[in-house]
Amino acid sequence: MERAEEPAAGEWAALRAATLCGAFQISAARVPDRVALVDHADQGRALTWSAYAAAVQRIAGALATLGVRRGERVAFFSRNRPELAIAEAATLHLGAAGVVLYAASPPATIEHVLRDSEPLLLLVESELHSRLEKVRHAVGQTLTLDGGDNGRGALATIAAPAGFDFEAAWRAVAPDDLVGLLYTSGTTGPAKGVEQTHRGALGALGSFDTALGGDGAIHDISYGSMANVGERGIGHWYSFTRGSTRTICRDPSQLGAALGEARPTRLFGPPLVWQALQRALEGSLAVGERVALERAVQRVRAVAHGQASAPPGEPEQALLAKLRERIGLDRMSKALSGAASCPMTVHEHYRALGIDFQEFYAATEFGMACAQRPGTIDLGTLGGPAPDYELRLAADGEVLVRSPHAPRGYRNLPRESRETYGADGWINTGDLGELDHEGRLRLIGRKKETLIPAHGHNVHPASIEAALKDACPTIAQVCVIGDGRSHLAALLVLEPPHAATEPSSCATVAAAIETLNAALPPLERIEAHAILAQPWLPGTELTETFKLRRAQIETKYATEIEALYA
Repeated sequence: MERAEEPAAGEWAALRAATLCGAFQISAARVPDRVALVDHADQGRALTWSAYAAAVQRIAGALATLGVRRGERVAFFSRNRPELAIAEAATLHLGAAGVVLYAASPPATIEHVLRDSEPLLLLVESELHSRLEKVRHAVGQTLTLDGGDNGRGALATIAAPAGFDFEAAWRAVAPDDLVGLLYTSGTTGPAKGVEQTHRGALGALGSFDTALGGDGAIHDISYGSMANVGERGIGHWYSFTRGSTRTICRDPSQLGAALGEARPTRLFGPPLVWQALQRALEGSLAVGERVALERAVQRVRAVAHGQASAPPGEPEQALLAKLRERIGLDRMSKALSGAASCPMTVHEHYRALGIDFQEFYAATEFGMACAQRPGTIDLGTLGGPAPDYELRLAADGEVLVRSPHAPRGYRNLPRESRETYGADGWINTGDLGELDHEGRLRLIGRKKETLIPAHGHNVHPASIEAALKDACPTIAQVCVIGDGRSHLAALLVLEPPHAATEPSSCATVAAAIETLNAALPPLERIEAHAILAQPWLPGTELTETFKLRRAQIETKYATEIEALYA
């Protein structure tokens, strides 16, 4: 069986397909013996592309028996696992749209998404059945996605209807058919279902491939939820266009172990993941290794500021290669970060290790609009526009995006769709930003998150939060508050193993705030702060994509906040 090797003839042919199911079939025919899916939780059980295609055809037949047709919707409530990838691919081969729910979603969110999407069928991982008890009234036909419950009610036990023509079914799917409903994180209200088409998804993936530098056959690790546009789009769907290999890690906490075994060529993750891997490596360094890595970081900083820097010698290159191997990144040709602003120290760390670390700007509503250029050090910006994307700023500084690959809009929300997707094609992102002389984007905050303290000066908390995390890497999360109040304050959570009660940790944070304040305008300085003992988790203080839920944070920690203003 093949794994990731040099690009074969026709490597990019699937990107020119009319639909994602067409792309899938092109890849399955082109590299039938290459490994498609590896189940890290099942001793590395692997499926080749030919076996993957056969499984998709079999499950598509089962779905057809259950009434799934072109234009329908199928919902999934499951953690990341091979059965989910197969069933989602089978769904789109029938012209239906997949709706994936986050496994950690609270009952209210599950009920909202199910009522809004109105799926014909809900496929559930057997271990998650109990999570549906409180929303039974919103659930219609339900089957087990995997082989749990001794196979009872399992999707795989259902045979295709007599005369089912799989090839005719997927060939009947049209480019403008809906391929998926991707629900937003819901930071400021109920999650909204973004309607993506086959045409839009393939166009966006082609732009992504060009902007980030397609590098032949790819082996990546899938460890996030397929409810997220990053995992579903640049992970799952993108693999259709490249015939790539994906190791599926069902439990994100096992990512480190999966990296050591899979040794991928590419990895996507939000900043929190890259910070966790950075901490793991730094905690293992000997004195000489620490010195060499710091020397490499200083070299990256010098190059980023246009200063001359001598290249590393052979002994240092060998040592850095050894460090990459230690954390399973020795075959890595591409490290990708999105979903939230990434601290500068993270960029510098991976660049110092010799890994091409690229950050990009993307959202469920428009895909990947801009990205840092391959092989360059665009520290401090998110790079320039991706192919087929335009960027400009509104009068108030809001970032506007235009692309022919944009989704259709929000499901069941015509007013919100008109507000976001303008008649002139420009998408209102809700982000505030700046463009430099080269057209590279720097984000400074969210429009709806702008604070107006009692002094009346508008404050963008996200830019202050990012600067503080840059100044103090021991800070895991920070939320700046002060709307309508006399001054700004901050709630902070520290990275493990730093404790909120440790004098050294408290002193480090206080020193970082003092340093940052000296560089900020007086009305934007943090005048008080509190270090919280408990971590912030997705589903509570954070969204499933690790964005701050500011309203929930201010409600939950009202007592601590009032103490800061006492």
